[in-house]
Amino acid sequence: MQDKTWCVAKPSSTDAELSANLEFACGHVDCTTIQPNGPCFNPNTFINHASVAMNLYYSFHGRNLWNCDYQKSGLITKTDPSKIFFI
Repeated sequence: MQDKTWCVAKPSSTDAELSANLEFACGHVDCTTIQPNGPCFNPNTFINHASVAMNLYYSFHGRNLWNCDYQKSGLITKTDPSKIFFI
């Protein structure tokens, strides 16, 4: 059995990378969860929203390594990111 994994944005990602990642992921999956009043809106940070969108895409497309690359700005973790708050 494979361990549960998540795709998140690397903390070193630039705003331009995060923006491109959001645009790409939300162009392929439903990102309403990061909209105001959505369950994943808070914390309301660019890196959090990008990470949620990236993980939605990663999960929807089979949790393959290549579904979390994002031109080297994605990171696969075994730590549930919903338990971590990006500040």
